[in-house]
Amino acid sequence: MIFLLLACESECLGDDCDSAPVIPWDPGDGDTAGDAYGSGDDTDTDDTTPIDTGRTVVSGRDCNVTVTTESSASAVQIAGEFNGWTPADMEESGGTWTADLGELDPGEYAYKFILDGAWEGDPPATVYSKWVDGSENRNLRVGDCQKPLLQAVSATASPEGTLRAEVQVALAADGALLDSVTATVGDVPVAAEWDPSTGEIVVETSGLAPGKHSVRVWATDASGRAAENEPLWIPLWVEDEPFEWTDGLMYFTFTDRFRNGDYGASDALYDPEPGVATCANWNGGDYLGIIDALEEGYFEALGVRTLWLSPVYDNPEGAYLGSDGTHDFTGYHGYWPISGTHLESRYGDVDAGADARLKELIATAHAHGIRVLFDLVMNHVHEEHEYVAEHPEWFGGGCVCGASGCDWDERARDCWFTDYLPDLDYRNHDIVERVTDDTLALLEAYDIDAVRVDAAKHMDHVAMRTLSMRLRDEVEAGGGADFYMVGETYTSDASLIMDYVGPTELDAQFDFPLYYAIRSAFVDDGSFYDLENTVSGLASVYGSAPMSPFVGNHDVERIATAISGQSGDCWSSWLEDPMAEGSDVDQWDLIRRQSMALAFAFTQPGVPLLYYGDEIGLHGGSDPDNRRPMNFDPYLSANQAELLSRAQAVGTARGASEGLRRGARTQLWVDDTLLVYSRGSGTDVAIVAMNKGSSRSQAVSVSGLDGVTLVDQANPSRSFTVSGGSLSLSLESWDYAILVPQ
Repeated sequence: MIFLLLACESECLGDDCDSAPVIPWDPGDGDTAGDAYGSGDDTDTDDTTPIDTGRTVVSGRDCNVTVTTESSASAVQIAGEFNGWTPADMEESGGTWTADLGELDPGEYAYKFILDGAWEGDPPATVYSKWVDGSENRNLRVGDCQKPLLQAVSATASPEGTLRAEVQVALAADGALLDSVTATVGDVPVAAEWDPSTGEIVVETSGLAPGKHSVRVWATDASGRAAENEPLWIPLWVEDEPFEWTDGLMYFTFTDRFRNGDYGASDALYDPEPGVATCANWNGGDYLGIIDALEEGYFEALGVRTLWLSPVYDNPEGAYLGSDGTHDFTGYHGYWPISGTHLESRYGDVDAGADARLKELIATAHAHGIRVLFDLVMNHVHEEHEYVAEHPEWFGGGCVCGASGCDWDERARDCWFTDYLPDLDYRNHDIVERVTDDTLALLEAYDIDAVRVDAAKHMDHVAMRTLSMRLRDEVEAGGGADFYMVGETYTSDASLIMDYVGPTELDAQFDFPLYYAIRSAFVDDGSFYDLENTVSGLASVYGSAPMSPFVGNHDVERIATAISGQSGDCWSSWLEDPMAEGSDVDQWDLIRRQSMALAFAFTQPGVPLLYYGDEIGLHGGSDPDNRRPMNFDPYLSANQAELLSRAQAVGTARGASEGLRRGARTQLWVDDTLLVYSRGSGTDVAIVAMNKGSSRSQAVSVSGLDGVTLVDQANPSRSFTVSGGSLSLSLESWDYAILVPQ
């Protein structure tokens, strides 16, 4: 387990007080250092000797555990697994209640407070929690006081390439001094200076190139005991402007279908499974193919700042019956994990294994200023998973989602996707600890920046909250780069989506409600009024959460196919791909509609998603037909090249415009076929206009831009000038413009 040093903040209980924010331990303030690390931002505990304001380490960690809280109740008691759930009185002083629990073995202990004789109910969403016998409780996380502990207290990397990290050390209980301290920045060993008089380790270096340069610190004391939480991982970036997740597109590279970096090479390891249809089989895509695209600047040309990789976990060999009950599938998609930490070997190539190539991919992305997102499969495992072999008691029988008496929504938390994908029940705390530990180890090992949580609504909140809070407390604390946690909740219910979004859970989710509205407007000729009503309604629900709008993903019919009105699948009636044919641009209906849909999604607030292939109009019906192999220049048709050029223009426009990246959205005009809105204001404004009807001229009122010429980033030869508070637009049918000040 990994535990943090946190400040001894007080907890507020009752209706007349608010929770205090979580604060990383700052020994310079003379706070009592806690590493029994309480429950997020409400409860804190103490098992370390106080550090004085001069930062002098006077002794080792105190193994005594105390819990403090604030409450206006007349009497407060505490009961938990540490005392057999027998209520014990807490002592009050000035509204602060304290319980001395003595020495506890390292581990996690469920507990509750009793206020004036009444047991509290479910814990607040802002604290660590633990389920016991069907009840959710607060979770007291107790570290191992017999080992040293590390905590980042300050970490910065300047645009000029100078990095400095300050790490505080809490010695083991016997006070044994550190015997060795080592550190790396990236993969490069650097000097790490430890000052025994302050207990502080300083790592400092300069001359770093733009990109990511994570600090890792290891420490061992004179008794040979390694730090409880080594290596301490502090992700840092050297970049001219502080990054925000909304600054560019997220691109989903479906590894097996994106690009084969050693196409034509012969290696039996990467052969498809015999007897399985091509569309449901391994197609040979690998990490080398993604590296090649990175080095070619493919993603940068699209304005991509975040690269979503399909699941990296090892998946089973062989074939398994799909949910349709008819066709066999392989694990090419990655969503049948058989390990929590081991990689799928098929994503390697004839010259390098998956591990080396994945590390190379991530380093290459980071050097290009691109964040990397791992797709986490936490809801279920495959029956061949190591968890099943090691802990068969974790997996009881479960009904299959969608079967009679097993509704997808009513049984969302405990139904199985199919009979060979056992569900993980996070009300078993052993599962919470194992999955979280394995996930954090995987993210640290590959220096990852963000995660997608698959099937969020099918898991108990404790799974995502625990991961989120540990990332915050163990990685972001003290200056580490912010993680982005985005979830998948496949529903049109915005309130259900937001049920999993908050300061201690997901940062955002993929915007399925907006997806349905986008498809209606640009595929089914729905009114822009309806689209804008959806946008405004969702904004009131989402608030400032950086949601992810999209026009397609790997679970739905391709938008190009929806526009064309074709029907079919890869099993019987193969769908033709008219975008892939011809040396002339002749698929204007597909190109104009799809490029306008992409332009809408790419210019919304949040972190827009581009599903691989949508930038060239790949066709495909339902899964797995919507996962066809990608195509690249020089093998693109004229139609594909035209759509790609349009997608690139809008994606790069977002990256170049402060307004499109971070500005507020304001509707300027809407009717059934014409939509105009702005992002940002002043010189950072961008105005987006799109017309689905016949050729149209329209004056639109704007403010603060008189005399300003606005240039269309989608068609730089076109510009408009604002005069008298009015922007006179002229747009052809299925024409759009992205206007920024000249």
